[in-house]
This record gives sequence, structure tokens and C-alpha cells, in this order.
Amino acid sequence: MLVMAPEGRRWNDGRGKEKAELRTRFDALVASSYDKGRSDFEAALDAIGVIERRS
Repeated sequence: MLVMAPEGRRWNDGRGKEKAELRTRFDALVASSYDKGRSDFEAALDAIGVIERRS
């Protein structure tokens, strides 16, 4: 994970509570970045960068 890179740690170095906290932060970022009101198919296309996001 990029959070660990400045510390010289590998991306898979996180364990236990630290890993759970990072996952929670990641999930919140992902949830806030997708457009609301799209179908599951449109959301999947958005997630991989195939369609433009709505304004």
C-alpha cells in the first residue's frame, strides 16, 4: 500500500488492526469516488475507466 511506502515497507506488510484500518479507509475512498444513480453495469464500467463520470 502506498501508505507504507514512505516507511520503506512492502505493500503486504500490514497485519491485524493496521490492515483492518487501512481497508476501512480504502473502502470509504472507493465508495465516495463512484457516481450515484448508475446501474451496476455502468458503475462497473466507471470503476475500470471505460465511461466518463457524471458532473
